[in-house]
Amino acid sequence: MNDFFIDSNCPAINHKDPGNCLYAYIMESIDLGIVILGIKKQEIIFKNKFASELFQDDTDKLGYKAFLTLLLSDYGKVPTSEIIGKTYTLWYKNRLLGYTPYMISDRFIWIIIRDITERSRLESIAEAVNSMENISYIFSGIRHELGNPINSIKMTLSVLKKNLTNYSKHAVEKFVDRAMTEIARVEFLLQALKSFSIFENPDIQNIVIDEFLTRFISLVSSDLGQSGIKINKMIVLPVEKISADPRLLHQVMLNLIINASDALRNSENPQITIRAEKKEGFVAITVEDNGVGMSEEEQTNLFKPFYTTKPQGTGLGLMITLKMVTLMKGNMEIKSFKDVGTKVTVFIPEGKKDEQN
Repeated sequence: MNDFFIDSNCPAINHKDPGNCLYAYIMESIDLGIVILGIKKQEIIFKNKFASELFQDDTDKLGYKAFLTLLLSDYGKVPTSEIIGKTYTLWYKNRLLGYTPYMISDRFIWIIIRDITERSRLESIAEAVNSMENISYIFSGIRHELGNPINSIKMTLSVLKKNLTNYSKHAVEKFVDRAMTEIARVEFLLQALKSFSIFENPDIQNIVIDEFLTRFISLVSSDLGQSGIKINKMIVLPVEKISADPRLLHQVMLNLIINASDALRNSENPQITIRAEKKEGFVAITVEDNGVGMSEEEQTNLFKPFYTTKPQGTGLGLMITLKMVTLMKGNMEIKSFKDVGTKVTVFIPEGKKDEQN
């Protein structure tokens, strides 16, 4: 038996230090799976009770190589540094497991395993509920934004049809260009609708932030205006491009605007300001309102699923928003003061200057 063990009463410790039984007890009691692989002798040295339950005692049947293949199939094929310390997921017997391997000297690999099935289920519910919550808001803007360009196209083509034989080639081209511009607006709107598929593999690309925000504001300004909310845009030069998925970013901005507009109900001179500026390799996109704000206690619970201060809220929006930002390798920061307002800043990586849109 390896000297990593003592006996059944005190597993996974060195017998020269029986005081370490406390650590063995902790390892057996925590709700994390712990598996220790011995590299030199190619053996499973230790697994705690939770790990055995996760694998439904199949680890008793799985040898070292089979277990390594199950969890770390690339081990020995790629540099160890590309495997160790990274987080992986695995569906195993209807359970979704998340696990991270750690190298302890050159003798042992510790694998910390979590059962994330329930968390994944909640995130799926959150995605569905949050999307449904936003549908009415989105389609209110769609009615307005589709109606305007379609009416403009209809009028342009109607005038052109009546005067086709009278207009010069240059005049015809101007009418066609006008119609193409309105069609481009419709295309952008339809592209934005793909944001409902928010957890696909992100399509990271260069985005000119000024153009993106101008188009986004055109989609939401009508509804905001009906609520008496003024929206402002500020681009602090030399910010230009970001590296992001336009669908995810559109959904992120929409969630933040909805939250800001909800905070502005019954406010005097309600305003939302969207500001973009460079911050140490990132572009900081800030959505700031002068609404009701939040207390410190409310801010500590912001990212807890189903926590909400809204009468009709679900408490899922910010959790989904943060996940979308993370998918784009970004981060998010929230600062708020009661009865003053809230400022949410999303940090998105800068775009590549040598890349063409």
